[in-house]
Amino acid sequence: MLEAFDLTGRIPKGQYSSTVEPLEARAAELQRLVRRHGKSVIIVMEGWRGSGITRIINMLQPVLDPRGTRIHPIAEPNDIERDHGMFWRFWSRLPPYGQTAIFDRSWYTSTIVEHYNPDQMDEIPASCIEDINNFEAQIISDGDLLLKFFLHISKEEQKRRLIVIKDSPFTMQARYLLQKEGIYMVNRDFAMIDRMLMKTDMPTSPWTIVEAESMKYGYVRILQTFNSAVECWLTEKEGGKKEQTKTYLIKTITEPEEATILQKADLSKSYSHKEYKPVLQSLQEELHDLQLEIYKRKIPVVIVFEGWDAAGKGGCIIRLAESFNPRGYVVEPIGPPNDWEKMYHYLWRFYIRFPGKGKITIFDRSWYGRVLVERVEGFCSESEWQRAYHEINVMEDGLIRDGTILIKFWLHIDKDEQLRRFEERQNTPEKNWKITEEDWRNREKWDQYEMAVNAMIRRTTTTRAPWTIIPANNKYYARIAVLETVRSALQKKIKEIK
Repeated sequence: MLEAFDLTGRIPKGQYSSTVEPLEARAAELQRLVRRHGKSVIIVMEGWRGSGITRIINMLQPVLDPRGTRIHPIAEPNDIERDHGMFWRFWSRLPPYGQTAIFDRSWYTSTIVEHYNPDQMDEIPASCIEDINNFEAQIISDGDLLLKFFLHISKEEQKRRLIVIKDSPFTMQARYLLQKEGIYMVNRDFAMIDRMLMKTDMPTSPWTIVEAESMKYGYVRILQTFNSAVECWLTEKEGGKKEQTKTYLIKTITEPEEATILQKADLSKSYSHKEYKPVLQSLQEELHDLQLEIYKRKIPVVIVFEGWDAAGKGGCIIRLAESFNPRGYVVEPIGPPNDWEKMYHYLWRFYIRFPGKGKITIFDRSWYGRVLVERVEGFCSESEWQRAYHEINVMEDGLIRDGTILIKFWLHIDKDEQLRRFEERQNTPEKNWKITEEDWRNREKWDQYEMAVNAMIRRTTTTRAPWTIIPANNKYYARIAVLETVRSALQKKIKEIK
């Protein structure tokens, strides 16, 4: 891939200003047009050491509106970033809609530093390439524009430039890059970098190889690519390829097995109050000790609670949380996204809430709102909730491969039991705050929600991230079943890593 590029390109003498000025003016105009469409531009700058990444960014700065542009120099991760999976720090740096982000090195450099061992392998592991492609696919599927540039220079030019910059205190990535001897050196890593570029050169996120022996020539190439890509993106946006946002009927998914998943739950299971108390106390004591173990072993835990309104999620969460030291867990109640959260990819607000190593995060509702309430109520388009199944599976698989224990609960009650609990809440002063008009409206769409739940469970149950359906007509049984499931998951993980 890299060998095909001629590094002798130059701007003819005396023609630089007349070439670059109209390109810069057009780039500034296009950035404003993208902002009006409410989407983001994400620019990735990678290249050999000494290839001129910071110089190119410095040339771009006066062109792009500083009120809508953020530069992210990616150096060695800090302690908080080390406490999470590798892509966490990039999800947290994604720009809000309408903004432009420039990554001065990116997830590519981090992947190489963290996972490439020149003594044991000659390329990046396939799982890392898959993670990169999945991450970029999620950005692009959200409608944002991703531009990837690799600055290419010769071995001789690199040698000359490294002498010039060797004492610069602003070469921020130097320490990070030097963690792996010879990284991004043309003479050593050419073949490995070339293979990585080819494997991540996707139709929707292609690489632009920039011949950067001449900085002026390279800068012009970047402006030309930026303008061309944004113009094509705008043409598609303005050409009528707009998603509908009306409410979609659940019947669009018609697989017959969807109607059977929830029906298999045995809702007759129960505990009496007398049976419940000693079992609960014993489980809470075990979970207290297990929390200490996962804290010592730096294992993050994510517990997701979904279920029907009035199914008892709050009661289960309270009994679970009582088991834990409050310094090691947090409960995240998830409601509709606020105005700031709406400025990002819908998964962004969950990524930034994921726990660090040894911590527990309990989600009271979660990212599954995209394929439940947002689907049924028409808050997103059909293509958005249809692709969400894959996006969620990818996200959860990444969490698990980073070492996280992921436990997902659906608390299931029947329609009659829900009505009984609604009426009890409405008629009991101290519980009246729990019932709203929205709860009654949602109940009227029970059949639509049931179909959506069955589809969700079927399409997001994987080998490593299965759903646990909790029969919850009896609250005592539901609470015990939840605590037993969490206990088993923690015990299993601790046993695996001993």
